[in-house]
Amino acid sequence: MNIFKQVDDIFEAARRRIREGDPDTSFEAAQSVIPKLNEIQQLVEDYAISRSYFGFTDYELNDHFQHQGSTYRTRRSELTDAGIIVDSGRRKQRGGSGRNHIVWLHRDFK
Repeated sequence: MNIFKQVDDIFEAARRRIREGDPDTSFEAAQSVIPKLNEIQQLVEDYAISRSYFGFTDYELNDHFQHQGSTYRTRRSELTDAGIIVDSGRRKQRGGSGRNHIVWLHRDFK
């Protein structure tokens, strides 16, 4: 994939997260984080590559970055929208909840 097309896809995925009816503050907040998006997305992509064929869940992603919010999960979602991170087709249960979580892979390991 062309690197410029990949970057355009990532930023388009980020733009879609802002809805037309959102308040001005949402647009301002989005504008302020755009410079950091690429950096965090690169960290998430590097983590996905490091997990190779084993993959990772969103919970494991947040655990790796010692983060409890949605920052890294949202960047993973943007990378998924751009086709860089893909659903492995596998599921993993976490803890006592018994709920299944998607195991994500970098597309090079699909």
